[in-house]
Amino acid sequence: MPWSSAVLLLASATFAYLAYLQQAGTPAWSYVSYETYRLSDEQLRTYWQEGILNVGRLFEDKDMAWIQAGLDERIESLTKEGKVRSEDLLNLHFNDPWLLRLAAHPRVLDMVTQLLNSSSVRIFTTRILSKPARTGYAVPWHQDSNYWPLEPLTVTSLWLAVDDVTSDNGPMSTLNFTSLPRARHENLPVEQHTKEGGAHFDINIRHDAIEAYEPLAMRLLLRRGEASFHDAWLPHSSTPNLSNRRRCAWIVRYCPGNTKLLGGKRKIFPHGYDLVKLR
Repeated sequence: MPWSSAVLLLASATFAYLAYLQQAGTPAWSYVSYETYRLSDEQLRTYWQEGILNVGRLFEDKDMAWIQAGLDERIESLTKEGKVRSEDLLNLHFNDPWLLRLAAHPRVLDMVTQLLNSSSVRIFTTRILSKPARTGYAVPWHQDSNYWPLEPLTVTSLWLAVDDVTSDNGPMSTLNFTSLPRARHENLPVEQHTKEGGAHFDINIRHDAIEAYEPLAMRLLLRRGEASFHDAWLPHSSTPNLSNRRRCAWIVRYCPGNTKLLGGKRKIFPHGYDLVKLR
C-alpha cells in the first residue's frame, strides 16, 4: 500500500474510532497517577555514556491497566479490517487526544527534560508497535538518526513495555556506545532500499559494519510497565516474535523545543509536519 494511502486510512479509522467512543459514552481519557520522578546523576551519566537507560518501573499496575486498555482498543479498531498491521500505528496523536495526553504525561516529561537537557520539549513521533504472536516481524539493525531530518538531531525515545518483553517474543537488542563508540553522533555504513518504507525500515546498517559487534549486543528484557529511553544514534534491532504471546510497546520520540524539521527529505515528514509542543 502506498504511504499516503496508509496515512489517510489511519486518519479515517482514528476519527471513526473517536466518534464511536463518544457515542458509547466512553471518556476520551481516564485517570492515571501524576506523581513526578527525577532521574539521578548516575542515571543521566549512564544514558549519556551508553545511549540508553532502563528506568525500570515507570507505571504501576493500576496505571498500566488504564494504558493497556486504551491502546488495546485502538489496536483492535484500527487493524480489524486487516489493511494496517499492528506494528505500523504511527503518529495517531495528531487526531487522538487520549494518545496526546498519554505522550504528555508529566512524569515522562520530567525525565525527558533531563535527558535532553532542555526545559522545552516537543513530540517528534508516536507509535504503537504491537508484534502479534508468531507473526510479528523482525526489525533489522538500524540507527534512527538515518531516518530523521531534524536540526539539531537530538532525540530521546521512550519505549514503554505494554506487555512483558521476553527473550522469545521479539525483544529489542542494542549496541551501546561504549561497545561501539563510532556510532555516537555518526551514522554507520548503510544499505538503502529504493522505496521509502513509511513505518518500515528501508535504511539498514550494512552487515559487514555491524557483525563484529553483534556478540556485544544487549537484549532489552522488560516487565509490563517498565520503560527505557534511547538516543537517536543508538544501533538497535529486534527479532521476530516466535512466541505465543503478543509483544506491545508504546513509543514516543521527544526533541528539544528549538528543533527544526528539514521538510521534504522524507515523505513521512512533509513540509508543515507539526512538532507538537508539550512544554
